[in-house]
Amino acid sequence: METATTNQVKGPRRKRMLLTIGLVFLLLLGTFTFFLPYLLKRYIEKHSVEWIGRTITIKSIILNPFTFTYAVNGVQCSEPGSDEVFFSWKSISVKSHLWRGFVHNDWRFRQLRFVDPYFHIVQRGDRFNFSDLMELAGKDTSSSKDTSHIHFSMEDIRISGGRINYSSDILKAPIGISGLHAECTRITTESARMDFQLGLTMDRGGALDAGFKIDTRKSHYAVHAALKSFALEQLLPYLQDFMHTTELKGDVDVRLDLEDSWTDTTALAVSGDVAMNNISLTDGKGQPLVGLKSGSLMLDTLNARTQSFKISRVLVDGFTTLYQQWGDGTDTWTKALKLDSTVTGDSVSTSLSAEPSNVFVMLADYISLLGQGFAANQYTADSMIMTNSTVEFEDFTPEKPFRYKLDNIDIHCSPITTAQGTADFTAAARLNERGQATSTFKFDPKDIRNVDATLTVKDLSLPDLDAYSRWYGAYPIHSGILRYTDTTSIHGGIIDSRNALHANDLRFGKKTDVHDTGIYVLPLRLAASLLRDVHGNIDLDVPVKGDLNDPGFKVWPVVWKVLRNLVTKAAAAPVKLVSGKFSEKDDANVEEVRFAPLGIAIDKDQRRSLDALAGLLKQKPELNVALVPVTDIRQEMEEWASASMKMEFLGVASPLSKADSSRVANLALRDTDFLAFLNTRSPNSIGKPERGRCLEAMGEDVVKQAVHTEEQARQTAVIAYLKNDGVVPGRITFRQGTAEEVAGREGDPGYRFVVDVSDNATP
Repeated sequence: METATTNQVKGPRRKRMLLTIGLVFLLLLGTFTFFLPYLLKRYIEKHSVEWIGRTITIKSIILNPFTFTYAVNGVQCSEPGSDEVFFSWKSISVKSHLWRGFVHNDWRFRQLRFVDPYFHIVQRGDRFNFSDLMELAGKDTSSSKDTSHIHFSMEDIRISGGRINYSSDILKAPIGISGLHAECTRITTESARMDFQLGLTMDRGGALDAGFKIDTRKSHYAVHAALKSFALEQLLPYLQDFMHTTELKGDVDVRLDLEDSWTDTTALAVSGDVAMNNISLTDGKGQPLVGLKSGSLMLDTLNARTQSFKISRVLVDGFTTLYQQWGDGTDTWTKALKLDSTVTGDSVSTSLSAEPSNVFVMLADYISLLGQGFAANQYTADSMIMTNSTVEFEDFTPEKPFRYKLDNIDIHCSPITTAQGTADFTAAARLNERGQATSTFKFDPKDIRNVDATLTVKDLSLPDLDAYSRWYGAYPIHSGILRYTDTTSIHGGIIDSRNALHANDLRFGKKTDVHDTGIYVLPLRLAASLLRDVHGNIDLDVPVKGDLNDPGFKVWPVVWKVLRNLVTKAAAAPVKLVSGKFSEKDDANVEEVRFAPLGIAIDKDQRRSLDALAGLLKQKPELNVALVPVTDIRQEMEEWASASMKMEFLGVASPLSKADSSRVANLALRDTDFLAFLNTRSPNSIGKPERGRCLEAMGEDVVKQAVHTEEQARQTAVIAYLKNDGVVPGRITFRQGTAEEVAGREGDPGYRFVVDVSDNATP
């Protein structure tokens, strides 16, 4: 009984004791919950400067073991000795069963919330404004502990409302980020894979939404990102490292899906697209350099493992640019780009330079790193289009500036693939707001050296090319419309090009003395007149064939040689060209008229040349002709003196009968009787050549006057014949020729036809 009574008494005591212990524990726990955070807050605030050299203020600390919630709210840390905020946040909280962590080394955290964090980061060289804090942490020399048996996990992680302000001496301007939010479902020692979601807004324009995946066990990572409305203006300071420019405007949208491995170079797989809007770039003087209304590139696939890539669309709309070049060899881009020249031996190389920290350099390095070892053997492009584009060209090399504009440029391309078929391009452009150019271009994607192309140019105003015509041809262009067609094929390195030019009413002005001193001046004005038909048209065919594999073969020199030979040939033989004598088998020269010694009368031989000349002048009303004497005067004087001495010896006088003419012609100057007669007339010239003795006997002044009278009679006969043939006498002149015009031509009496365009010629 006593034992039972005792147990009955002990039972309530035990309950009261347990209740008391529980109440004490709860009291201590409540004290811990409500008073320790306050004490901890005061302690941290009091010693923060001592510990880290910075002032820290805390609104509240929450340590709630009942709800397993732990938080620190309203934290702000200032820079050393300053009121500027180093970092701050509105709230950071997490839930965890800490007792389990202490007892079982199993640390489980969940619902991490980081609200409105702000960080002010400053970098100077390799030092940051938090480098001293890292060095404080590095002073811990305690031995490392084995943590392999510790389990850790963090689930449901969210950061919201974050802001970062980053400035550095390697940046051209501070970077500001706001609206930062990030999420991660789980970080744990039990899995090597981590997935993140990130979003932020750039203070100077642009918003980023991205997802990241990292798998440390597989050495694999992936990025899925979308950058929207990124303002290019913030890149201007970095672009100025490369070029002289005052403005960069526009925005870019980028979508990127990338998977890669930092151990396997064949794991790279990329897709994405880029869209550009309202791009404008100026040169160093603020003048427009490049503009773009919109542009896009869609990359479907780039796969390093299969060595292939596919582009589904390339679109360029409203592209504009101005290209200028100057007489000193510089051009728009050599002046705009900041080039470093390096001299090595006898060569000079130029390159762009910028600091490695430049964003463009880092981007190029990253792309190069991704593309290492990648060489596509399969490629596909579904659509390539350029529309509404304009290129303006200005050349200040000639004395008169050349300006030209190509607008309404449209280029389209059929799908390109290495699998089969050809790639077909079509292009069209307006030429200086008047003419039109269209082209087709086909090549084999498997071997781009196999090409078939056509080009058609219509209504090209040739006076627009006047600056070049003056400077490189020495003749201004007054009028003319060009139509040009070209058909070119290249197969196996062999080019076969057929070029047809049709020029209507092409007319050049008088030769100018202001031109490039190094050119070979062609008689373009005369050639154009000669080559025009009765309708004012010039039609030329210029075929070009050759082996492009031959280093000595160049296409344009071949074309130029053909055109130059044609112009030279036409100017050298204008009468033969227009009269059609080029096709005749005989070699009769209709570019001059010759007479027999002392001849004046026009017979069959003279009529042949004069008729051809008359035909030229009648077909080409704008041409005049100068008849340049090519008579060897000394020879003609000796001929006249010899004939006169013979007539005196024979006792005959002009006019001669046919029989007397025959007697004079058949009498030899070395006839014994005639020499005896000559000795009596000119005894002082014995021993000299007979013709010279005759001239001396007659007297040079007398003979010269006689030959002059004979020349006048010859000119009168020529004028009369051509007039009778329908040629206006005013279009014919007689003048002394230049040394070049008569060189190697002096001989029997006659005239060379020097044809030129009349200064008063009208179309």
